Amino acid sequence: MKNEHLKQKLDRLQIIRLPRWTDLPDLELYMDQVVSYINQYLNALNLDEITASMINNYVKKEIVAAPIKKRYTKSQIAQVLIIALLKTSFSIEEIKQLMTAETPNRNEKQLYDYFILTFLAAIHQLDEDYSPYDQGKNPAGTLVTETQQTLLKLACQSVVYKIAIGITLKKEPVEEKTPVKNN
Repeated sequence: MKNEHLKQKLDRLQIIRLPRWTDLPDLELYMDQVVSYINQYLNALNLDEITASMINNYVKKEIVAAPIKKRYTKSQIAQVLIIALLKTSFSIEEIKQLMTAETPNRNEKQLYDYFILTFLAAIHQLDEDYSPYDQGKNPAGTLVTETQQTLLKLACQSVVYKIAIGITLKKEPVEEKTPVKNN
């Protein structure tokens, strides 16, 4: 990548660490502790912080199980972290669909760890996958800077992936069968 400033910014993402299931708190946390815990990871990613009212909304919409005696378990903390990361690109309803899609015998530990590993793998692929095009192959020539090229590629990929997820989650309308007439 010729643009060293952009490379430095992307390289900072390479050191991001997100908690695996075994790293999540074993003790149940109160709301303010959950908010603080989740926000430390969101801040490292330069994402908007989560609030107590947001978490209450997720509970109301039944995306996160209600706390017991005002305390949140490891499972609920994992759910909130996944939602906090996904809400940057998806609506709450879309997230609910994603989190409940085809999960009759869901293993929440494996699902959470798979999500975190997939998220981190996507970060680690940034430098390779989204470095600007070679100048010789760049259809825009010198009209678009390397930073603009990289940002546009990232934005386009994000939209395409979101469309693919939407299509995958879309429920097909149930076809009504026309009654067969007996003559």
